[in-house]
Amino acid sequence: MAKKMRSKQAVSEVLGIVVLLGITIALFGLLNYIVFSFSFETPAPSVNLIGSMDGKIIILEHNGGESLDGNTDVIITIDNTPYQKSVRDLINDTNSDEWEFEKINNDYKWNFGETIKFTSSGSTTSYIQAIVRDPSTNTLILSVVLQ
Repeated sequence: MAKKMRSKQAVSEVLGIVVLLGITIALFGLLNYIVFSFSFETPAPSVNLIGSMDGKIIILEHNGGESLDGNTDVIITIDNTPYQKSVRDLINDTNSDEWEFEKINNDYKWNFGETIKFTSSGSTTSYIQAIVRDPSTNTLILSVVLQ
């Protein structure tokens, strides 16, 4: 009977290729996960806005966080009628009967402590929604149904 001779190699060539291929696929998958989960978009501003009503007056108050630039849109919807203005228009327009912007400083931004007031001419039993939208990121910062 012939004696079996063991080879002095620790791992066969086929098994070594399979292990290296498995490591390569795992690292490639990890790299894809890291690259594709990274967001390249600018994030929406982090801000705390509060919407409330006082009779026929709709109040939107900046209660902390980042300052909102002048391009930020404020949309008040009463029943099916939207009323829309940008923050820049609200700061510049001082003769409006409906809109009022109470500012603290004159930097053409909506800062902490500043409020926007909209006086509704309709009944107070209507559907009222307030939306604040950031056009640079196209995200809603505030969307609240007040009534």
